[in-house]
This record gives sequence, structure tokens and C-alpha cells, in this order.
Amino acid sequence: MASPGKAGVTAERGVARSDAHLGAAIRARRRELGRTLVQVALATGLSHPFLSQIERGLARPSMRSLYLIADALETTQQSLLARGAPSELTGSTVAATARPDADQGVHEARLVDHDPAGADVTEIIVESREFEAFFVHDRRELVYVVSGAIEVELLAPGVGATPVSEFHTLSARESIAYPGGTQHRHRRVGDGLAIVVLVHSGTEFTTP
Repeated sequence: MASPGKAGVTAERGVARSDAHLGAAIRARRRELGRTLVQVALATGLSHPFLSQIERGLARPSMRSLYLIADALETTQQSLLARGAPSELTGSTVAATARPDADQGVHEARLVDHDPAGADVTEIIVESREFEAFFVHDRRELVYVVSGAIEVELLAPGVGATPVSEFHTLSARESIAYPGGTQHRHRRVGDGLAIVVLVHSGTEFTTP
């Protein structure tokens, strides 16, 4: 049986490999589009040195940073995470280390499954009690609460050009779904962390 020290070293190495694979996937996608780091930095608002560190596996992007990078590269967070995952046989397990850094009130996040022709499944652990910035995806999103409770805010079209906020509180085993293009964000309510599964389905991100 491996000692606690060896287990910790193994976990750290797994995280480092995950960072390197994700960085390589981001670099490959950027080069496919023929874009420079400077162009991506301008599009995302992230610094050139930080993006360079991400591509070299020396820094791990947060969920918000990965969202901005994916948007600038005309793809999705899940597609980049999946592209950065090592090729494995069908039926293989998903390592808990395959996750971006926390932000937007998310304590942990990891890609559970990616099917280019179907859906992406992401597990997140929601920690913050405060709403952060909105996310918006081109694909339909399903939010399913495994444990704990969250509040989801959606910006729905209102009268004229003014959007109207809708608030939905979800407890364990409850869910909500909304179409692509919907601005949304969430926060934890109640005691304890909330474990949430996100399912994105529909066509891949495309630029109009």
C-alpha cells in the first residue's frame, strides 16, 4: 500500500500532467486558427505572460479564464478539457485531478464525459454564497444538484431591450434547464458545499 506521502506526490504529478495536456490543447487550437498569444490576450483580457504559462503547463486557468480562452478560440471549455485529456480506452475512469482552478464561486470543477456528437458532463462543487459574473454558452445547459442547494439567476428577455432576472432555488435531486445563449450564474445557499452536475448538449460552439 502506498504511503500518504507517496500518494500526495502521485496526485501532484497527475495534476501537473493534466495542466500540461490542457496547455498543449489550448496551444494546438490557437495554432489551428493561426492566432498569436498577443491576439488571444487582447480578446480575453488576460496577460500574455499568463497565457504563455498556461500553454506550457506552468499555470492552471480558472473556470472563468478557461471560458474566456475557449470563447476567443471559438470552442468550449469542455472541448478544450477533453482535447487535453490523455487518450484512454472505453470504460476508463475519470481522474479527480483533471480540473481547472476554482473561481466564480466554484470550489472544484472537472470534466466527467465529453462526446463530440452528444453532450458534455461537468461536475462542479459550489462554495461561494455570492453571485459572480454571468456565463453564457451557445448550447443548452442542464443543471442538476446532487447534494446541497444553489440559487440560479437567469437573465430572460424582458419588455423592450431590458432583460429580467429569474431566480430559481434548487435542492438535492432538483434540476433546471435553459437554452443556449441564456446568461446565467449561481451561488450556494444553505449550509455546506453544493455538488452540481452540468450537462451541455447540442451543436458545438460556432461563430455567427
